[in-house]
Parts: sequence; C-alpha cells; structure tokens
Amino acid sequence: MQTSDLDGINKLLLRHDIHRDWVTIRLSSRAKRLIFKSSVIKGVEIVIPHAAKAPWVLEMTQKRIPWIQQAERRVRDGRSQLNPTQIDLKALDETWSVTFETTDKVRKGLLASEDYALTVGLNPKDVFYAARNLQKWFQQKARASLIPWVASLAENRNLKYKKIYVKNQVSLWGSCSKKRNINLNRNLLFIPKYLVEYVLHHELTHLEHLNHSEKFWNSFSRVLPNCKELRRELRSLKPDDIPLWASPGLDPA
Repeated sequence: MQTSDLDGINKLLLRHDIHRDWVTIRLSSRAKRLIFKSSVIKGVEIVIPHAAKAPWVLEMTQKRIPWIQQAERRVRDGRSQLNPTQIDLKALDETWSVTFETTDKVRKGLLASEDYALTVGLNPKDVFYAARNLQKWFQQKARASLIPWVASLAENRNLKYKKIYVKNQVSLWGSCSKKRNINLNRNLLFIPKYLVEYVLHHELTHLEHLNHSEKFWNSFSRVLPNCKELRRELRSLKPDDIPLWASPGLDPA
C-alpha cells in the first residue's frame, strides 16, 4: 500500500463525519496486521501494514466505522479534561481556579496569582499546550511542597537521607533506594493529607529497613499505628483519581 492510497480512507472518514484532528493514519513496515486503537492522549490510530492491499484496507475500515466513531467521541470527551477550570490539591487544602486565554500576555506560559487563581495560555494549534504549562506549574508546586514536608518529618524522626526527587511516576507513590535517595510522586498532592503522610513515613522507614520485613512494619507501626489500614485505603485509589492533564504521557520533560 502506498501513501497516495490513504486518500480513499480519508474520504471514507469524512463521509461519516469523522474529523481528522482526532484520527491518525500511518503506514508501518513492522506491522503484520491492520490495527485500530485509541487513547485520549494519542487519539484514534489506524496502523496499516505496507504489504496490505488498498481495497482490503478500505473494506476493513468501512466495517470498523462504528468503532472509530465511538473511539472519536471517547477521545473528544477525554480531552475536555485537559483544560480544567478548577484544580483541587487535597494534600495542601488548596483549590485553584483556572482560566484560559490566548492573549499575548499569557501566550507563552502561565501566570499564578496570590488568590489561588491561574491564568493559562492557549495555543489553538496544540491541544496539549495548556496542559503542559499546567504541568510545569504543578511540578514546581510539588517540589516546593513535598521536599520540605518530608525533610521536616525526617528531622522529627532523626533520620538522614541523601536526596529527595519529585517525579511524575506512573505506578508508584514513592520509593527509597539503597543510596538513601527518596523518590516521590508529585501526584501525591491530589490525595488527602493523611495518605500523603503515610507515603512519606513509609519511605522514611525504609531508611531504617529497606525491605518490607516484620522489623519494617514494627518500626512503621510505632510512627503510624494504623499504617496497614492506611495502606489498604491508598491501594483503593484508582488512576481516574488523577486528572488527565497531570498524566505522565503529557509530561514536558
């Protein structure tokens, strides 16, 4: 199949009111089959093997039109979360209002005011532009909040660490390395304060016991007697509890 053969698929999508802003069609030398997939971040993707015959691809795409239409709606609805009007940082008891503008004043970034209000620049040609600007602000906010927080708890417990890193992690709330470096997920700011303290104390306890042995839990329980109950509550949180605009897939780094 040649690049010129894609025109037929484009025309087919347009006939069914499927907008190309939401759909990517690409030829692949590695693909062995015709692939239809979608995600809120990447949109709807149609991956076509180079060896595929154009009439067959067109026929199969026609059969998948209902799925493509549903996937397009899911992507469209999901991306509406990229420009939030409010950001609730439960860990800090802060609620920020957000407005979006395309003026030159905020065209290249984001302004924060003292009354918990953000003004974010928009780029009509880049649907993820505002979300990436929010992530830059959020990264700074997380570092400014979490690093002193864990440092204070460590001092109270007379524990010494080497460095603290704040990252946009996919699956871990925190970790502690053999080198006594503590890694924290910046998305901790979205969960209640008492659960953040559980994570911070958990990682600090690893400075005493790097594994999850009985000694670890005994030491942890002396700091937080209900640590196992808090552990279960933390594990009940779902990825949907984290806003899409804060997703690692959009991280500017």
